[in-house]
Parts: sequence; structure tokens; C-alpha cells
Amino acid sequence: MPESKNRRKKPARRSNGSGRTAPPAPTVDAELARLAAEGLPGGSTAFDPEAAANAVAQELTERSRHGSPAAHAPTPTWYKAIMLGLLVVGLLWLILYYLFQGAYPVPGIGMWNIGVGLALMMAGLIMTTRWR
Repeated sequence: MPESKNRRKKPARRSNGSGRTAPPAPTVDAELARLAAEGLPGGSTAFDPEAAANAVAQELTERSRHGSPAAHAPTPTWYKAIMLGLLVVGLLWLILYYLFQGAYPVPGIGMWNIGVGLALMMAGLIMTTRWR
């Protein structure tokens, strides 16, 4: 039976000259743990897996216990008012433009009234991404 074209071939094992296969490369987890240990305060280039695991676990515990208060603070009332105001004013701007066939809200700018209305609504929409 002919082999399928989609079938993957196994990579050839490399030999280091003595007939034995080369030792496996370090795993991604070990490499990430080593890099994390080097990035921590007091970290060094000498890799100790036990110390690295303890240091990473301690830092993650500290972050989860003492998260920054600003990150969890509720959105101020003025922010919500401006956000909703921009959305409503932009919608009303477009409605006025279409109802009065360009005579309102600003007759001199013509079709740019649509751009102004959409820009106001987009500003309000972008502000919703920061709402907590």
C-alpha cells in the first residue's frame, strides 16, 4: 500500500559520534523557570530549580494577596457620566442631521456632521473599555 502524502515522517535521531543518541534538550518549562529566576530580585545566573520554584510561588502569592488597590477600584461617577453623555450626544447629533436634512446641528459643514456624530459615539465606546 503506498504511503500517504500527508503522513509525517519521524525525525532522524542524531548521533553524537559514539553511537548513542544526544541527550534531550531542556524542556520549555525548565527554561521558563530559569528565565523567571533570573528576572526575580536576588536572582542569579546559577540555576537552582527548587529556589526558582519557591521564589516564583512566593511572588505570585504576594501579587494575589496584595494586588494594587487602583487596579480594582470602581469607575468614578464622572467617568460614567461623560461616557454615556458622549454616546447620547453622538446619537442625537446624527438623528438631528438626518431629521433636518443637513440644516442642523451645524449646516456649514455638510456631510462632516456624520463624522462628528460618529466620532463622539466612538469616543464614548472607547471609554466603555475602561469601565469597571
